[in-house]
Amino acid sequence: MRKLWGVLALSLLAACVPGQSPPSEAKSALGFAARPGEASSLGLQDPVAEVQRLFRPGPGRTGVALARAGGNVIGVGFRELPGESRSEPIAWVSADEGRGVREIVLPRDRPGHWAPTAIAAEGDQVLVAGSLGGDVRVWASGDAGATWTVSPVHVRGSDLWFSTALRAGGKWLLAGGSAAGALVVTGAPGAWEAVSLGDGRILGGTVDKAGRPVLFGDRVEWNRSQTSNRSCSVVWVADGGWQRGELGCPAGRLTGAVTLDDGRVMLKSDRDLWIRPS
Repeated sequence: MRKLWGVLALSLLAACVPGQSPPSEAKSALGFAARPGEASSLGLQDPVAEVQRLFRPGPGRTGVALARAGGNVIGVGFRELPGESRSEPIAWVSADEGRGVREIVLPRDRPGHWAPTAIAAEGDQVLVAGSLGGDVRVWASGDAGATWTVSPVHVRGSDLWFSTALRAGGKWLLAGGSAAGALVVTGAPGAWEAVSLGDGRILGGTVDKAGRPVLFGDRVEWNRSQTSNRSCSVVWVADGGWQRGELGCPAGRLTGAVTLDDGRVMLKSDRDLWIRPS
């Protein structure tokens, strides 16, 4: 018995790393059923790796996101300018899967370190989002990436950033966060509406079979004495208003979402999988 208690004590000590709380198991919420340890059964495309493979960006260029618009594949990223306090937002457009690539410097309405963070497309329409502190910009194209415009997104807040762009219900959706918590902006260039979704940040998302956005992210959970914390997984579903679900505080953070051809929505972490039927 003494040996058993020693093993248990060592296990507890290993779990309680200073500055962190031990992780909890994956949980189910909003129709998602948790499948612990099954993340390896779902492979998701890495957009950064795909940008590199398709377009082979040159020196000083970094690929960030990827989408298909019309007959084109479009990658976005940025180019660092050594010795200058700015960066250039870049789009790479190809009509033949990367064999013929056109590099386009996206327009800017003010200098700074502008770097696209997310892209979405529907037909020939494309929207790219980027942020710089308290400023947000979108780049829009109506001809599958051939020409672009830039415009501001007037959102109040500090430390604004967007991880996700989607097309849902005939509108664009930008999702991410600010110093105040999770944030969603919907509409179109020149006509945006922002909604706060409470504690946390949004890391990605998809659109389900019914056309409703499904977003995932995380939040920080502190212990009572505020001496340690852990990351907990969150899901938001737009269904007659935004609904929020808690998916527990598993060891691996959420990394991707996908809607399958049969309508099921899957959320993937480094270790676990969550599935919601269609």
